[in-house]
Amino acid sequence: MLGALTLLAQPGDAIASTPTPADVPLELEADRADIDAARGISIYTGNASLTHGEMRITGERMEVHTDGEGALSHIVVSGSPATFRDLPEGQTRPVEAEAKQMEYHARAPERAFFLGGAKLWQGDDTIHAETIRINLETQIVEALGSEQQRARTTLYPAKREER
Repeated sequence: MLGALTLLAQPGDAIASTPTPADVPLELEADRADIDAARGISIYTGNASLTHGEMRITGERMEVHTDGEGALSHIVVSGSPATFRDLPEGQTRPVEAEAKQMEYHARAPERAFFLGGAKLWQGDDTIHAETIRINLETQIVEALGSEQQRARTTLYPAKREER
């Protein structure tokens, strides 16, 4: 579902991770779950976590929205911090992110937003900003600074094999 950052450091790497097959369950855990099936909204509080294939999202509060057929629409997570982890297709290093709040939108265009002291990293490569937006379909990462925090990217060159 999600991945990022290596497109900034490695030509040819992509943002999108391995598509999760439709038969892989969406697993949710928390200290408390309040489910309104009629409205398609579930609220999980207290150490909330969502796992779907290689993707894992955690936070103190997680609001999960589904469409009329029960398919995932979007997720809003808050925490201290809200965290994200996914392993992009064909890569060995996971992409990780954290922020005060995050949103993941499963419907086209697939995208993720990290809001409030956001950090996105893969290995040693990092992006720090007040807000980080990722459009997974266009493979565009947008890092927005604020008066308190400028957008900052640190990339390490790929190690080349000695000839």
